Amino acid sequence: MRQTIKDIEVNVAYRWFLGLDMKDLIPRFFTFGKNYSRRFRGTDIFEQIFYGVLEQCIEVLLVDTSEVFIDGTHIKVHANNKKYESKDVT
Repeated sequence: MRQTIKDIEVNVAYRWFLGLDMKDLIPRFFTFGKNYSRRFRGTDIFEQIFYGVLEQCIEVLLVDTSEVFIDGTHIKVHANNKKYESKDVT
């Protein structure tokens, strides 16, 4: 989040997206961090925002859900070729 806030300070595209003028002050990281830890604790607001953005990306075809790629380098597996179960995930 610190990097995002730094980017908002200098990137006109971020400012345009957020409806900020070039003279508008950007909230400090401290403000966001305190809201995150106090105000939004125990809520799923950030998950809701993520899924909302994801749904919008899918609607305008920015995300292709026909294939899934997984990096399994950190997954410990006891693989058995005789047991295979195909599952659909949302």
